[in-house]
Amino acid sequence: MSDTEQATLMTIERAIIAIITALVAAVVCGATIPRVIRVAERFDLLAYPTEARWVHRRPVPRIGGLAIFLGFLSGLAATFALPVDRFPQEIERILLLVLGATIILGAHLYDDLLGLSPLAKLLCQVTGALIVILPRLRGAEHGLVIEQFNSPFGGVVVLPLAIAVPFTLFWIVGMMNTVNFLDGLDGLAGSVTLIAALVMFVHTFFRPAGNPQFTISLLAAALAGSVVGFLLYNWHPARIMMGDSGAMLLGYVLAVLSIIGGAKIATALLVLWVPILDVAWLIVYRLWNGRSPLEADRGHLHHRLLDLGWSQRRIALAFVTISGAFGVLALVMPAPLYKFITLVIGGLVGLVVLSWLARLEPVPYRAEQQQETKASSQ
Repeated sequence: MSDTEQATLMTIERAIIAIITALVAAVVCGATIPRVIRVAERFDLLAYPTEARWVHRRPVPRIGGLAIFLGFLSGLAATFALPVDRFPQEIERILLLVLGATIILGAHLYDDLLGLSPLAKLLCQVTGALIVILPRLRGAEHGLVIEQFNSPFGGVVVLPLAIAVPFTLFWIVGMMNTVNFLDGLDGLAGSVTLIAALVMFVHTFFRPAGNPQFTISLLAAALAGSVVGFLLYNWHPARIMMGDSGAMLLGYVLAVLSIIGGAKIATALLVLWVPILDVAWLIVYRLWNGRSPLEADRGHLHHRLLDLGWSQRRIALAFVTISGAFGVLALVMPAPLYKFITLVIGGLVGLVVLSWLARLEPVPYRAEQQQETKASSQ
């Protein structure tokens, strides 16, 4: 058998393993959600639309993050039952990822059900991030820290550990909150996360034969599969919400995925550029107007579009289209400089759009949209 034939067979075998991983995650998540819904309804673990910023007009279970987590874990477990060779260092990092994700899920599941103060939630997020960061202090073969990345102007930027640790902490916590802020409409956070996971999968799977990035791609496959299983019930009109537990979990896993196999910061930034820009703009806008950056309101981009008369499905599809387009650019661009230029141009255009939307007077959730939601839920 020629080297080309062997390489082709290896690629096919790896593709089958990735498909099985995603299917297991999707099936487990999808099969778990109806049971989660029944438990939530039986014990009144529902989110009631008591605030103006909420778009739901009926109580909805808010603990979908549990099903996503179980699906993701099942997909990971399947990879250990399949013929996948891993380095001990990678296994350690996966265990750290699972441990940190468990802490993030548990803390924010408690928040979804009983409530936590903003400071307590932030401390839980920092704890989850430090789970994967602090082992780096034992040596270079341990933990996960962003210590170097490709400069858009050529070469590699190497960060000293004293800077790399807080930078990684900021990256993980920031990514968690970005996805959480994005979770304001049916299917929105899940759809964008799915695009990001697929881009990460392609980025890591299509590598030269023998490159250990294949095993990293299975993490993205497990995440994508679990999100697909969840979206079957979360697409508008949603039967369940992921809650803070699900949104923080997705943000955490995405953040770790972007660094576990080598820093893919530019790729992650491009795919999530619109929600990241929205969060940054909103924080600055609130501070400029003398308000707390943690204040909850209908100032997010998706809320503004909703107030302009866009439907939830249309908004979700628009975000998916933009994230998908940026994701494709991240995969095909030959040099970091082009990614940097794209981020700058996209940022300038985004700031113009956000500035224009911020000048519009917010209006309540429109009556025709309320009727649409009611009709589609019957």
